[in-house]
Amino acid sequence: MELREVWEHLVSHQLTRDIDAWIECFTADAVMEWPFRMGGIPARLEGRDAIRAAVAPVWQRALETNRRITGHERVAFHQTTDPEVAMVEFDMVGDTPRGPWRQSVVYLLRIRDGRVALLREFVDTAALTQLFNAA
Repeated sequence: MELREVWEHLVSHQLTRDIDAWIECFTADAVMEWPFRMGGIPARLEGRDAIRAAVAPVWQRALETNRRITGHERVAFHQTTDPEVAMVEFDMVGDTPRGPWRQSVVYLLRIRDGRVALLREFVDTAALTQLFNAA
């Protein structure tokens, strides 16, 4: 599977709200990082179980508040000289009961054997926290 296909598969589960399938996109020893910390979530998570434990409440709150991701727009996929690493710039878009939202995101991905071994997510955490608290 090409790196872009791995990213597309990963984010497709955000649209369907299938956290089990999303988690399965990661290697067992995957690392997920937020260089710009989000309140209530550690800056670094190691392993699928830790990733699930941290993000499952966020996904559950999104379901309960009817906040959903509806797409990924303005995607710029950058392959690096390392065949396992890519950078992806995109806008995550969605809906809440208060109206639509848009969030610019950058993913640094390291892919191993068709799965995400590292996801470093660069996002405006203040804006995201505001969105989470408003919905």
